[in-house]
Amino acid sequence: MKSKTILFAYQDDSWTKPLLPSLSGMGYRIETTKVVSEIIRKVRSRGMQVVLLDDQVEEIGACDLVPLFKRLNPKAQIIVISAEESVGLAKRLREAGIFYQAMKPVDLEEIRSAVACAFEKIEREQPDGWFAPLFLPGRVLA
Repeated sequence: MKSKTILFAYQDDSWTKPLLPSLSGMGYRIETTKVVSEIIRKVRSRGMQVVLLDDQVEEIGACDLVPLFKRLNPKAQIIVISAEESVGLAKRLREAGIFYQAMKPVDLEEIRSAVACAFEKIEREQPDGWFAPLFLPGRVLA
């Protein structure tokens, strides 16, 4: 598998500063951006495996961004870092297809664990080897 890449898509610097050195120290390749068009470009390229998404970027809410990201790259695992503790928001985010929702202020261990689990899920869903699609039900080779 190629290098494990995380995209930090954020507006609020407070949660990114402690996470950047922590996750890069675990061997992940990290890219950051505060611009929605750049996030879209990076997610569309399918190079972003895990996205740490702030609850708002350029005044656009995560609830609006997540469905777009999942359409562009359904395999991307999105972890939303939210300040709002609303059941309605959590339900909308889950329906949109997020992998995990964490609350601000961030707990380093919680995020490290969520990122590790997201990469484990990606590896489970994308088995190595050319012959694997032959054994997965529902797949038709073209």
